[in-house]
Amino acid sequence: MERYGAPSEQEVVAVTNTVLPTQVWFNKARGSKPQNFRGAGSEPVDPTAGKGCDFCHWRELTAEDTFGRIEAPGAVSASNLFKYNANHGVILLKEHDPLGFDAPAIADLLDVSRRWLLRAGEADPAAAHPLLLWNCLHRSGASQYHGHAQTLLSRVPLPAELQLDAASAAYRTAHGAEFLWDLVRAHRAVGLAREVAVPGGGRAWLLVSVCPYKDMEVSVVGSRLSDPTVAALTFTALRGLVDRMGMRTFNLAALNLGKGEALGDWEGPGGSGGGMAGEDPVWVRVCSRGKLSVAASDFGGLEVFGGASIGHADPFTVAAALEEQAAEMGLEWGAPGGDAQEAPSG
Repeated sequence: MERYGAPSEQEVVAVTNTVLPTQVWFNKARGSKPQNFRGAGSEPVDPTAGKGCDFCHWRELTAEDTFGRIEAPGAVSASNLFKYNANHGVILLKEHDPLGFDAPAIADLLDVSRRWLLRAGEADPAAAHPLLLWNCLHRSGASQYHGHAQTLLSRVPLPAELQLDAASAAYRTAHGAEFLWDLVRAHRAVGLAREVAVPGGGRAWLLVSVCPYKDMEVSVVGSRLSDPTVAALTFTALRGLVDRMGMRTFNLAALNLGKGEALGDWEGPGGSGGGMAGEDPVWVRVCSRGKLSVAASDFGGLEVFGGASIGHADPFTVAAALEEQAAEMGLEWGAPGGDAQEAPSG
């Protein structure tokens, strides 16, 4: 981390993750930067005027995959008619409002996605590289107002998977430790990570990134996509960012799904498994995609070619908002910081 500026100047804080690598620059003054491009407003506008859409009438107006539909009370799968991969599905929330999700709906979204990936893997054994994506509203890349995620099972690894695997292997060689576990420890040491366990679930961690890929990035690190604690923390992150930080459009991705699913009753660092080498957790990442009231893109040359991003929200402000959200939900978690004895070990 580097800090620039003097009392009479703008202060810029630069944070670099040297392992992946990623970089973010924080400058509070950028919040008052003039914007000539204006969007339609600060709240989402339903283009169907509340009359519903093809995703609302999924039985009649969406296609099934060859292996059939997968359905839960709050979510259902469909075949993606505009595929960018042979194994490319759509997971529809049954609630039309993309920001109207509740905790059971998020749990169902994750569970249907998990079951779709397993079913697609049975149908295509050569495909072994899963990914779950959720683009919420048009600024994030969504083509439909209705809330929906995408599932992908590729025969070749995605670049992000290759990058994470290579970075983790290099980190393990250099430091004799697991990168994601040290990422959890580092965030906990500065008060930006919490450990949670819910009834019927395992242990998982909620991290507010000190080096976000895009603004207000929050991560959930846990055993597998079907774990109730992972679902609870994913809902906590989303609902807290929407209701308390004003996020209206976002990207969500779940990484390491194949590896996480293979772990079974895994407990992570500090548990009976001890965070064993090579046993990577599921990593759910959420980030904001800017304000709907601003028509200008939140991606520019810095992100596209420079490999860095601009951070707007203070991570500690985000963490405080998620504390409030967790308290409202009755979640109990560990202290925000502490010495080495209190931090996850493994």
